[in-house]
Amino acid sequence: MNSSFDNQTKERVRQAINIVDLIGGYSEVRRQGRNFVSRCPFHDDRRPSMQINAERQSWKCWVCDVGGDAFSFVMQKEGMSFPEALQFLADKAGIVIETTGSKTPGASAEDKRQLYQAIQWAVEKYRDYFRNDPAANAAREYVASRGLEASNAERFGLGFAPESWSWLADRALAEKISLDALEKVGLLARGTSQTRYDRFRDRLIFPIFDPQSRPIALGGRVLPGSPVEAAKYINCSETRLYQKNQTLYGLNFAKDRISKTQVAVVVEGYTDVMMAHQHGIDNAVACCGTALTENHIRLLKRYCDSVVLMLDGDQAGQKRTGEILELFLSESMDLRILTLPDQLDPCDYLLRYGGESLKELISQAVDALEFKIRSACQGFDPLLDTHRATVALESVLGSLAKIPESSQSDSRVVVRLEQIISRLSRQFGIGQSQIKMRLGDLRKQSRRWANVSDASTAHRSGGVETDHEAVHGDSSDFHQQPVEYRYDELSAVELELLEILATNTDLVPMAIERIAPKNLVSSTALAIFQLYLNLELEGHSLDFQSILTATEDPALKNVLVTLEQHAVLKAGKASMAPRARLETLCERWGSSDDSDPVGSQRNALEDRSLDEQTQIDLLQSLIRQAQIKHGIEQP
Repeated sequence: MNSSFDNQTKERVRQAINIVDLIGGYSEVRRQGRNFVSRCPFHDDRRPSMQINAERQSWKCWVCDVGGDAFSFVMQKEGMSFPEALQFLADKAGIVIETTGSKTPGASAEDKRQLYQAIQWAVEKYRDYFRNDPAANAAREYVASRGLEASNAERFGLGFAPESWSWLADRALAEKISLDALEKVGLLARGTSQTRYDRFRDRLIFPIFDPQSRPIALGGRVLPGSPVEAAKYINCSETRLYQKNQTLYGLNFAKDRISKTQVAVVVEGYTDVMMAHQHGIDNAVACCGTALTENHIRLLKRYCDSVVLMLDGDQAGQKRTGEILELFLSESMDLRILTLPDQLDPCDYLLRYGGESLKELISQAVDALEFKIRSACQGFDPLLDTHRATVALESVLGSLAKIPESSQSDSRVVVRLEQIISRLSRQFGIGQSQIKMRLGDLRKQSRRWANVSDASTAHRSGGVETDHEAVHGDSSDFHQQPVEYRYDELSAVELELLEILATNTDLVPMAIERIAPKNLVSSTALAIFQLYLNLELEGHSLDFQSILTATEDPALKNVLVTLEQHAVLKAGKASMAPRARLETLCERWGSSDDSDPVGSQRNALEDRSLDEQTQIDLLQSLIRQAQIKHGIEQP
C-alpha cells in the first residue's frame, strides 16, 4: 500500500504526536512503571491489557495480538487507509501537508479545513434553533411523536431549518462565514439570477458525519403538513467532503460496536438508525439516499466481516437483495438478510416490539445465499417445473460464480460451497458433478466479462485522477491483496537478526553490508530488511522508530513491535554481546558480492539483456547513492 508521502513527512508527523495522549483520547491511560497501560479498544477488555511504550512511541496488546505506532492505531481504530491516517494525525498536530502529484486545482488541506469549519458552523446553528426557538416546536413535537428521546436527538445532532430562503445565508453574512464555503458543501444554492438561497427550508436536519465524527453533509426531512412542495427527504449534493456511495449514516457512533462484534446492521433510514441505537442496537448504520454499493461494502469491511441487511418485504426489496448479494460475494464478505414481519420498518418495529425482540430476529437472520435459493424457488416445485427450475438454478449459480478466485482456496469457503452444491443437487434433482461443471463455465464467463469491463473502464477514464482520490488516496488500496506479514513465519535465525537490529541501531550498517537479502526466506523478514536497505540508501536514520514509521502496513508494524519487545526481554539473558551474535549470523550466511546492494546493482548494470529504461534507472540509483555517501547531495 503505497502513498505519495515521503519518509520525512511521515517522520515529521510521528514526532509531533504523543502516542500516550493519542490513545488516551480513546480510553483511560495510566502509568505502570516506565510505561503506560490502557484497556484495549480492539476487544472486550476487562482489565488494561494494552501496553504503551512512551519512549518507543509504540503500543501492543498481547491478548488480541495487535500493535504498532500512532499511524496503525488510527488506521485500525478509525478504519482508515495510511494516507487518511497520516492526514488525520497531521491535522491533529496542526501540520499542513500536501500530497504530491495531485491533479486537482485548489485541493489544499487549508481549503478542505475551511469546508469542515463551514459545515460545522451550520450544524451548530440548526441544532441551536431546534433546541431553543419557539418556531421549532412543531419539529420537536414530531421527533417526540416518532418515539425518539430528547437525549438521542441531542446525540445525533438533530437540527431544524426554518421556512426561509435566506435564514442561513443572513447569519453567515453577519458572522463573516464564507458563503462560497457554504455553497461548496451544498447548503446554499443559486437561483436563475445567481442569488444564493438556503437549500434546506422548513425541514428537520440530520447531520451526516464521517467516521471521525466531523459533519460532512446534511439530510433534511420535510415536516408533515409543511407548505414546502418538494421531496420528503433531501441530502446535500456531493462535495469534496461527501460522496453518497462512500458514506454510511451513523458509522461514527456504530464503528466501535461493529469492530467488537464484527457485525454491522444496515437499515434504510436515518430515524431507523437513531431508534436502533436508542434500543441498544448500536451497530446499526444506513445509506444516505442511495442503494448499498461496492464502496459501502469496502468501507464496512474495514470494521467487520459480516453484515445483516434489513430490507422491505416487497418485490423491489427482493430484487435489490440479489444485486447486493453479488457485491458481497465479490468482496468475500458474509451477508445475512432480515425481512421484518408485516412490512414494518425498523423504527416502527422497535416501537411496537422493543429492542430485545429485534435483536433476536437479527441473530436469526438468514444467510444471503440461502435467502436467494428460497426466493428463486418460491411459488413452484423445482422437481416438477423444469423451465422455472432451470432459470432459478442459473440465477443461484450466477451469484456463486462471483466469489473471487482468491477466496476459493479458503477451507471455509470450500466447505460452504460443497454444502450449497449438495443442497442444490437435492432441490433441483441434478447431479453435483453437473452443477459444478456449469458453475465452472459461469466462472469463466464472469472472468471474461470482468476483463472486458476493466479494459473499457481504463479506456474511458484515461488515467484521470478524481478529486476524491486526490484527497483520500488511491481507492484501490481498499481491495488490493497485500502480502500477509506474520511474526510466526520468521525462522529462528531471522528472529535473531531482526531482534538485534531492532535494539542495536549501530549494528545495522554491518548487517546491511554483510548479509544478502536472498538469505532471508520469509516474506516478513525480507520486507523488514528491505526497509533498512531503503532508509540506508536514502540517507535516513536507521533507529527502530524510523523503521516503524517507514512502513505503511499495520501488520508489519505489529510484527516490528513484537520483535522489539521480545528483543528487550531477551537482552539481559543473552550469553553473547549483540555484535558477537551478529558476527555469528554473518559467518553463517557468508558474504558475497551480492551482499552489497550497490555491488549487486553494478553487476546488474553489466547485463546487456536489460532494456534501456532499466539501465537508466539503475545508473541513476548508483549516482544518487554515491552522492549521498560523499555528501555531495543531501538525502
